[in-house]
Amino acid sequence: MPTIQQDNSSFDYMVIRTSRRTVAIYIDPLKGIIVRAPKRGHKTEIHNFLIKKIPWILKKLEEAQQKAAELPRHNYMTGDIFLFRGEKYSLVFETAKKNGVDIAGYYLIVGLKPETPTEKIPEILRKWYIAQARKILNERVLFYSELLNVKPARIAIRGQLKRWGSCSAKGNLNLNWKLVMAPPRILNYVVAHELCHLRHPNHQSEFWQLLENIMPDYANHRHWLKQNGHRLGL
Repeated sequence: MPTIQQDNSSFDYMVIRTSRRTVAIYIDPLKGIIVRAPKRGHKTEIHNFLIKKIPWILKKLEEAQQKAAELPRHNYMTGDIFLFRGEKYSLVFETAKKNGVDIAGYYLIVGLKPETPTEKIPEILRKWYIAQARKILNERVLFYSELLNVKPARIAIRGQLKRWGSCSAKGNLNLNWKLVMAPPRILNYVVAHELCHLRHPNHQSEFWQLLENIMPDYANHRHWLKQNGHRLGL
């Protein structure tokens, strides 16, 4: 992995060659500095570009380190805290006839059959979250579809690492199940955003105007997701 140094600053970075025409830098909370460069881009060009961007890189690295410290780290033991619909729930366990999850008050209750190994707990919780996300997201898609007078071709609930939602040229929606951990207004924003793409495929002024018409405070929700999205997950 190449390294760049200037004065007291030194850091490694990863280069990914793509069909793009320009060099771009991305800071990942876990992977560090990722440089996307043209397939035929010269190493010297990349190096010089990074040198010019060192102040920006240092600032973004500091922000990424802060985000990395805030990433969810669960021990899946009694008292562990999980998010659901923007609220915090404390994990508790009980013996049950079948494995499952329920909510009572501000407790997330995991029912386990006596023979269930503890290694299965993350999988049980993940399946529950995905099932809840599918139900809630489908409901909100129906609501905003009627409001916008559009109809998606297909709805898929996924676990994308980088995206909260997407809308293909064929009208297929992909929505991230982790949205069910966010406050309802944030989930609504992502659903409305993607459905607006059925009317306006690109982020042109008409798209943002349509989104503002049905969600005047969408910019606040967009900002919240940028600042807090890394906190959502298992």
